[in-house]
Amino acid sequence: MGIMAKKMWTARPFNSDNPDPFGRNRAKNGGEQLVAESAKCPSCASNIFYQPEVQGMVCRNCGNIYKPSTLEKMGSLGYSIEHDYTGDNDISEEDKKRHEIVCNSCGATMIADANMMSTMCAFCGSPALITRRMTREFKPDYIVPFKIDKQTAEKNMKQWLKTRKMTRGGFKTKSRLTKMEPLYVPFWLLDCAVNTDMYGTGKMYTNDKPVVFSIRAKANYYVKGVPFDASLKIANKLMEAIEPFDYSEMVKFDNRYLQGFYADKYDQRPTEIMDRFIKRLDRISMDMNDTIAAKYDEYIPSPEKTFTWMSEVSIKYCLLPVWFMTVEFDGRNYQFAVNGQTGEASGQAPTSEAVDKLDSLISFSRSTWRWAPAVAAVILPVLIFLITLSGDTDPFHYFLFMVLCFIELMLIVFIVAMSVLRKIADHTSCKIHKTVDESNDFDKAPGMASYLDTTRGTRLKVDDYRFRIELDQDDKEEKEEFELPFELY
Repeated sequence: MGIMAKKMWTARPFNSDNPDPFGRNRAKNGGEQLVAESAKCPSCASNIFYQPEVQGMVCRNCGNIYKPSTLEKMGSLGYSIEHDYTGDNDISEEDKKRHEIVCNSCGATMIADANMMSTMCAFCGSPALITRRMTREFKPDYIVPFKIDKQTAEKNMKQWLKTRKMTRGGFKTKSRLTKMEPLYVPFWLLDCAVNTDMYGTGKMYTNDKPVVFSIRAKANYYVKGVPFDASLKIANKLMEAIEPFDYSEMVKFDNRYLQGFYADKYDQRPTEIMDRFIKRLDRISMDMNDTIAAKYDEYIPSPEKTFTWMSEVSIKYCLLPVWFMTVEFDGRNYQFAVNGQTGEASGQAPTSEAVDKLDSLISFSRSTWRWAPAVAAVILPVLIFLITLSGDTDPFHYFLFMVLCFIELMLIVFIVAMSVLRKIADHTSCKIHKTVDESNDFDKAPGMASYLDTTRGTRLKVDDYRFRIELDQDDKEEKEEFELPFELY
């Protein structure tokens, strides 16, 4: 059985219509042997794999991107891989002067110079820290230096917290802001051409008869310096909320900029966050919906059908300055950050106690205890009926009768109120939470205007499929194409 299985695995019947001209795949038994071949990177000889997001073959070792048919280089994820080192001889003299601060609670690692120590983890707030010598060389390509001091960062954070109207009392205290730490956060800066297919439905009204359009738009534009944080310990939305950074102040990495500050090391490579690249470019492309919608009385985009891919990809590894703070409140950690260059502040604040009390009330109205009043409301009429049958007219029985009737009435009112509350909760609970979460959630990331490469062309082409909705004739379909000039400066 094993021999037969081996033959079936290593050979297949010889195809006389398409023979192997060199005989390399010819098995001894006359069949044609299957051979698995892997494409290799022309630069480093590692295996390369096709990535739909970039429409090319990507090397996960050196980051180069190649054209599938010819293996011609068509872009790069341009990062240098840090290696694990076992001896001091492999670490630069500058890195020998640094040390790593490691948190025993969350596992976070920060880089600091020899004279800087920490008493608290910037990521989780824990004081359980240990110091060790550097184990890997630290090599960013670029750095944007800190520009604002701690006092300015605290002031900006206090101003931002005042805008959170639904925050719990006791959370906005000055003492919490003293936990702010300066941290250089690792980022990948993405330059690329973006190609997006967008879909939607438009309506125009003529003589009160709607004309419905099925719309497909193709957008082609270029972005420059879209940042993606490369740290798993920091919320991606938080870093997006404090953008943009001014890259005109970006310089080649120099060790002197790290003196007096902490720095984080990347733990996500560009090839590992391709889905984040695409999702954010999808959102950036959605900015074009306003231009598309200008032609119609109503326009409804279909973001779930959006398809985006990249080309001419180039990535830089850069450290960006952030004043960072983690606050523990009611058993949960909340992260806050201030852009160390522009002063933009953001975070996610806890919701007010009133919302929590509403949740508790709604939760009780849906629990098994809600049946207790109903059971009591069934038992009480029986007791009232028994008192009536006894025929006693003394004051005690009369008083007991009145009390039970009052309790029965209150139970009926309570049951009706709880029923109404459940119905209201079903319709409004989600809306209430959405409003509260939006008011206290991270600020929105910058759109296309912040990262559009204005030195290169931008094109938006729309295919418009029109369906006339009329009662006296069949629906008609015709195709119309137009191009819109599109500029966001």
